[in-house]
Amino acid sequence: MKKFTIVLLYTLVLFSASFTNVKTDAYTKLNEKTLVEIKNESNIIEEDINKIKEEQDLLDKQQEEIQTESYDVIQTSVVEEYNNVYQNTETYGTYGRLYVSWYDVALYDYNVYTYSDLSLQEIVDNYDSAAFYASHNRLVIADHDTQGFSVLTGLYEGATAYIKFGDGSTIGYRLIQKSKGYNTGPDLVDTEGYSFFNMDSDLIMYTCYDGGIMVTLWSLM
Repeated sequence: MKKFTIVLLYTLVLFSASFTNVKTDAYTKLNEKTLVEIKNESNIIEEDINKIKEEQDLLDKQQEEIQTESYDVIQTSVVEEYNNVYQNTETYGTYGRLYVSWYDVALYDYNVYTYSDLSLQEIVDNYDSAAFYASHNRLVIADHDTQGFSVLTGLYEGATAYIKFGDGSTIGYRLIQKSKGYNTGPDLVDTEGYSFFNMDSDLIMYTCYDGGIMVTLWSLM
């Protein structure tokens, strides 16, 4: 009987150990299966996230391209509009338009020897209007210093200027002399009384300056 009891107990121990091992193996396999499933699901989620990110990057790039194209269109439109307005407002007087340094003005003919609908004073008084005339076999341009012709006082010998005509052609001049003088009415003289008309030049420009006038002599380029 005792021997039977010992055998039974030993059998129970072996059975219990076998059951535990089976349970442990089943649990381990279950855990391994769960981990594989979780890993697979994680990979799927990661792929979805990457896909969403790629799609978002593509949308951002397309949006940036659209904004850039819109800016370029607007910028081009603004430049074209500016050019059109500038060209349309560029006024040519009866003798074209003068450009010297930062200053430009429409030139209107006035001949001191013949009748004119406008006096010399009226021409220079008008906005964007300088008088252009011939005197003593010289071409002369006059305008108020307060309307921008004070540019003459800051020029140095060698400076250039040009007159542009309505057909697009131009004629250029180079500054050869600058000095203070006086307008006596029939003549333009320097501080010693010598006439500027007797000095070598192709063009004379003058404006009011320091109780007299600033006179600049120019030669053709």
